[in-house]
Amino acid sequence: MKIYGFASDSLTNIWAGIGAQRWAVGQSNDGAYAKGRLTKAAKMSIGSFGILYCSETSAYTTPFVVYSRPNPSETITNIWASPWVLPFGIKPLGNPDRSLSIRDILTVIPNAAGRGISDPRKHLITVQGNFAFQASEITDEDWAILIEHLAI
Repeated sequence: MKIYGFASDSLTNIWAGIGAQRWAVGQSNDGAYAKGRLTKAAKMSIGSFGILYCSETSAYTTPFVVYSRPNPSETITNIWASPWVLPFGIKPLGNPDRSLSIRDILTVIPNAAGRGISDPRKHLITVQGNFAFQASEITDEDWAILIEHLAI
């Protein structure tokens, strides 16, 4: 199955997004990068699954369901400290009270190490900002385990 991973620098930003039931990405002044991201964002459909990753804690947290398409003409200025773009609606299935580090993932996801994530710099789900709106592939069993550990 496909899942979209989005990183945040802080738990504060994640809590703000959960409270607003919205997510977005940081602005970019690089035209080619912004255009590519816009193309990828258009492919994310309502009903897609996603998960947030907190760089501050180095952990996955808060799985969600996408409930609106990214809006290319809207900039969010009232949720996060700086403007974010391509906002979309989310239905959070948890919150940052629960999280899984990469080390935790290695213990709870079957064969995770065999899939190349034994290196702490690698991720089961791509979350780097330059890969925003690029889906990762996980198994249905992986999703069930993530929900079991992260949903509230």
